[in-house]
Amino acid sequence: MLVSSVLILPILFSGKILYGYDVVSIFHYQRETISQAFREGRLPVWDPHVMAGFPLLAAVQGAVFYPPTWLCVFMSAGTFWMLSTWLHLILAGVFAHRWLERGLGLGVWSALAGGLVFMTSGYLWAHVMAGHVNYIWAYPWIAAGLLRLERFLAGPTLKRGVLLAVVLAMLFLAGVPQYVFFFGLLGAARLGQFVLASREGRKERAKVAGIAAAWLGGGLLLCAPQLFPTLELVGQAQRGGTEDEAFLMSYALKPGDLAELVIPPRMYYHEYQWETVGYIGSATVLLVIAAFARRHSQRHFWIVVAVASVVLALGPFVPFYLGFVKVVPGAGLFRGPGRYLLLFTVAAVALAALGFESLWCRERLRFRIPAVVVTLAAAWQLVTFALGVMPAGDPALLHWPTATTESFRTRLGLEHRIATAKADEIGMCQATGLDNVGGYEPMMLRRYAELMNVASGAPFDRTIVIQASVGPHPVVDMLGVAVWFHSDAKWNRNRIFQENPGALPRAWVVNNAVVIESKEERLKVLGKGPWDPRKTVILETYPEAAPPVATEGSAGRAKVLSRVPGEYVLEAENGADAYLVLAEAYYPGWRAEVDGKPAEVLPANHLIQAIRLPPGKHVVRFSYRSRFLGLGLGVALLAAMVPVAIALVRRRRR
Repeated sequence: MLVSSVLILPILFSGKILYGYDVVSIFHYQRETISQAFREGRLPVWDPHVMAGFPLLAAVQGAVFYPPTWLCVFMSAGTFWMLSTWLHLILAGVFAHRWLERGLGLGVWSALAGGLVFMTSGYLWAHVMAGHVNYIWAYPWIAAGLLRLERFLAGPTLKRGVLLAVVLAMLFLAGVPQYVFFFGLLGAARLGQFVLASREGRKERAKVAGIAAAWLGGGLLLCAPQLFPTLELVGQAQRGGTEDEAFLMSYALKPGDLAELVIPPRMYYHEYQWETVGYIGSATVLLVIAAFARRHSQRHFWIVVAVASVVLALGPFVPFYLGFVKVVPGAGLFRGPGRYLLLFTVAAVALAALGFESLWCRERLRFRIPAVVVTLAAAWQLVTFALGVMPAGDPALLHWPTATTESFRTRLGLEHRIATAKADEIGMCQATGLDNVGGYEPMMLRRYAELMNVASGAPFDRTIVIQASVGPHPVVDMLGVAVWFHSDAKWNRNRIFQENPGALPRAWVVNNAVVIESKEERLKVLGKGPWDPRKTVILETYPEAAPPVATEGSAGRAKVLSRVPGEYVLEAENGADAYLVLAEAYYPGWRAEVDGKPAEVLPANHLIQAIRLPPGKHVVRFSYRSRFLGLGLGVALLAAMVPVAIALVRRRRR
């Protein structure tokens, strides 16, 4: 607690906040969106303020079901970010200490040395600099998971199984699926070592390992309300099964930077240097070397983990990395080979604690004094690095002036969106309830990414994470961009506004439709034309009611009567059969009613949605409901009942 307080609380009491690159561009504003939903008594299942709409709950990085997230209701997003960082730094030290002491059987002081290295590691603080909120949240649960796994293997009980499941659920709910994958690699390797340790008793150990794996599976079922919608989104996201090798191998550790595991790395925002930081300091390396002076059952295991993780972090610089990505289930869903340095950090912590133990247990001052001195030097090196990269700034710079926000709100109304040129401006729109045509999201919808790619003249299958305005284009008009906004790179000053007279409203009526089943042909027409969204809607399949038939005369009109996140109420009037087009992203779970009767929702213009309208005046309601949220809640409840049932059965037998 002391180390965490020394690092974080002075910033809080100074009136500033931790900035961080992604805090400014997404996480700060996303927390405000989530807290607003909670205050209104609803789950934030759909976010209409970015990317023509996005299933926020399904995107696991929103961490909607992670208990600490709920505290954002009671404080500003900036204060919440700092206090949650302070809390998770404490948890990192506590969990690492308990893992080393009770899991690996080390002494109190050895565990303290390892815990200090874990909570001040260069890997962790590089991600604080990056503003990776979810990484900071998930980091302590890696140590907690290793603790619970070791305790279960040492003596499997119902209580230890439940704790193992709960810890894995917390790791997943914290919002970094890649960390769950990393823990899966660690867990599989540790269970394999546990089973193969010796021939004697191997069958019994295999049984224990199998039960441990079952409890870990139960942990995933506990977070089914998050897991099931996320799995649905994986199938709709551009990263689902991506074959973009350059994207998968981006942010790899360069062979020339291996020395930066020992010496403080150079940190540059524009190079995203934080993705390849595994700095542990030269003093920590001395403790790691000392681990070879004393035997321990897991010493060789952690040496192998450390070496293997550094090799994987090199990504394209080693010949087999692409094969590893394709063969190992789940590896192909994530970019950033440099992130494997998390496993290197964990291994270095274990080995450093073992090194301290090997010196301390000799019970002579000539060994104990160097152990203490080297540990303090390691803490000093890592804390110095943390202080050097810790970002802080004025929270007032995270918001537009009230007058600017109200001006935008008046211009946009219920019908239009805004286009901006910078990532933090997208976040500001999200926080103030203004709809932006751009977005920043690792699990970006495939439909959105493909359409925005062709609108900007890029290959449709290019993988993107952040998308701002693509410039004037019929697609941008279709999405209702009424105002272009730009500010200079220095604290959003010198704001420039530009009206877009060609912006379509949020909903409109057309009386012509064509079906283009081929995605490539459809995107070619949408990207290069000829195509006018005001006159023609492009469908992917024929509607169930009747094929599209062109009609002459006025198409009709449509108007938004009211809207809340995930729901629109529209008024439409047309003199002949027509299509009502809604410029909101098509996604499974959207339903429509025309005058209270269900209507088929069709994907339109590749990204948005449309319904067939009979002649007349109508009230139309579009609403989004997560298809798997209810099922996930039921599965989680059943999973929580399993240990209760086991306990009752055992009690009855006794």
